[in-house]
Amino acid sequence: MKAFLTLITVISAVCAATAADIKLPAAQKSGGMTLREALNSRHTVRRFKSDALTHSQIADMLWSANGINRPNGKRTAPSAMDRRDVMIFAALPEGAYFYDPEQHLLRQISDKDLRRYCGKFAAPCYFILVPDRAKQPREVFAAVDTGYVSQNIYLSAQANGLGTCAMGSIADRKKLADELKLGENQPFLVHPVGIPE
Repeated sequence: MKAFLTLITVISAVCAATAADIKLPAAQKSGGMTLREALNSRHTVRRFKSDALTHSQIADMLWSANGINRPNGKRTAPSAMDRRDVMIFAALPEGAYFYDPEQHLLRQISDKDLRRYCGKFAAPCYFILVPDRAKQPREVFAAVDTGYVSQNIYLSAQANGLGTCAMGSIADRKKLADELKLGENQPFLVHPVGIPE
């Protein structure tokens, strides 16, 4: 019950729109690199240029990762029992944001730069994957669902000329969870994202 109430508090805070929220441009849903080309060239990147990502690049990545791709609200990534449990947060220099797939919007959670709590790589953006344990209490399903989203991030990065690296070793998991107001949920994976150096 405590976890559920904490989650309701987080969702309420997230759903209250602020001037600092970022309305993302529509994601590019056609053209570009084929799936086979992305698979053939996919690789892990750990060194990034300092160039900031554009809102269009972020929009494409987030939609590909776990955005809505059908009128019934279903997602680009599958999830066990259609629980849609994986939340994505974006840590940028100007703050941390929750990706709201229904509105295709970044909702500001913090005005702090939380990237240092994510990982050791100097990337302009980190995506933080957090399974909502109230929606998916079974750990194995939460882990698998997070893996689907992570793979989508890898393939989208490759298709968009960006690089990424899935990391389970988070620099400061507790501090990151506190700053994102996750309650009993915990960051599971982080993905630094940027232009490969």
